[in-house]
Amino acid sequence: MNNKIDLVITWVDGTDPDWLQEKRLYESDVEWSESNNANRYRPSENFKYWFRAVERYAVWINRIFFITYGHVPEWLNTKNPKLKIVKHTDYIPQEYLPTYNSNVIELNLHRIEELSEHFILLNDDMYFAAPTTADDFFKENLPKDFGIYLPITPRESFNHIELNNTILMNKHFKKKRKPFSEWRKFYNLKLGKYLVGNIFSIFYSGILGYKNYHIGLSHLKSTFDLIWEKEPKLLEEVSSHRFRQLSDISHYVMSHWNVESGKFMPQSIHFGKYFDIWEVEEIQGAIQNEKYKIICINDTDEDGKFSEYDQKIHQVFQSKFPEKSSFEL
Repeated sequence: MNNKIDLVITWVDGTDPDWLQEKRLYESDVEWSESNNANRYRPSENFKYWFRAVERYAVWINRIFFITYGHVPEWLNTKNPKLKIVKHTDYIPQEYLPTYNSNVIELNLHRIEELSEHFILLNDDMYFAAPTTADDFFKENLPKDFGIYLPITPRESFNHIELNNTILMNKHFKKKRKPFSEWRKFYNLKLGKYLVGNIFSIFYSGILGYKNYHIGLSHLKSTFDLIWEKEPKLLEEVSSHRFRQLSDISHYVMSHWNVESGKFMPQSIHFGKYFDIWEVEEIQGAIQNEKYKIICINDTDEDGKFSEYDQKIHQVFQSKFPEKSSFEL
């Protein structure tokens, strides 16, 4: 992979008084209560280790695009030449602002002129956790992806968005049977146990759903442009939602589109790992042992012990990354 690869990180400081005051003006627009949960906007004290991990494990990254409402962490070195601060007002059309909907923020990323064609999108709870190369994310100029078909099992409200994504794919890709030349992407040993599911999916005429790993995605900017060209009304409607709605689609649509178009290369299912924050011992082991390239530490607070868990994870991060990065003051 010889082309430049950028890294996009979305961040919000849910304690910013100005941001909170403005958000309250629009909270009457909330139709889905989970979309306005305070946990979704809560900053972690461990965010500085996100940058330390990037600097240690992903030196090949071209630039980091830091997407923000306008605030930045007080310790962030905004003069670092590899860091580009991008405010929502810099690229999202004015009629969609202000927005508190991550789908709007992510679906409009193609509007950032300086952003490279090849980029990786991470949230602030997704960390590099082992040495990586560009080929871990892109190969032969194509994004690496899983291409795993899995029926959607409705357990939570977020599954509505996954279903909407799948409906859109079935609209544009009528037949899921792949040309023989692409079979190696969908029927290979990198899929592990999911190979069986992909084989059985051959017998269905439509797409049942996808296995989505919440560990970041490799994207092509041109795919965003293409889908906006194909579905302008849908994307304009979603972009008008200040808060998440059950009728939204997400940036995973771009990933699915690449998969259905054959514009991807197979990714190993062992590439990354998703954890809930209460899985402290497993998270500590993943950080110390460098078993996964990317880990996600989901900020759930079901038992009210977020601060306790966050502090324990902080300790292992500090042990692993004791030195400041060039992204810190």
